[in-house]
Amino acid sequence: MLQLIIDSSLQADWSGITGNPVKTGLSLISLVFDIIFIIQHYVLYGPVEERSERENGDDQILERERDPLLARSE
Repeated sequence: MLQLIIDSSLQADWSGITGNPVKTGLSLISLVFDIIFIIQHYVLYGPVEERSERENGDDQILERERDPLLARSE
């Protein structure tokens, strides 16, 4: 969208935006999805506080979650 606006303003011809509705529509759709993802990331699912292992009593489960998936053979 920004490229369309810059190109049209430099050429002093705004038909670049109105004359290519597919490109304009795709850029608007992509902006909408970007805004949705940003809202999800920063607003809806913001930073999560980590609980200490001692608080929930599941020490062994948490230790196993941190183990590598592929263990080295010694």
